[in-house]
Amino acid sequence: MTENAAGGVEALLGEEIVPLAAGTFVVTFAGVGLGRQRARNVLDKEIYRRFGKPRGSDAYYAYQAVIVQIVLIWEQARISARTSTGGLTLLPDGARLLAATDTADELRALLRA
Repeated sequence: MTENAAGGVEALLGEEIVPLAAGTFVVTFAGVGLGRQRARNVLDKEIYRRFGKPRGSDAYYAYQAVIVQIVLIWEQARISARTSTGGLTLLPDGARLLAATDTADELRALLRA
């Protein structure tokens, strides 16, 4: 998928962040066991798949800012945490989120808790 086909950086920045964080969480941690790590580049690849690869340094840094925001949301909801090696660890609430029917609503509830 190219940036033009997906709308690129404008489309990415126009997305509602919580549903995006929920959807990318499910893709990033699908099949990962509790306490196991996932490389952060899995999240990057999912964002690129959805919105195309960033073209130019401004777009690249915009993508990275959204990716960091997603990781911070995951940490705030206590569903995933960054490790010292740069990976992401699946936490107990994250394992429950993976089983949720409506992951965006469940993520919103975890953020309010």
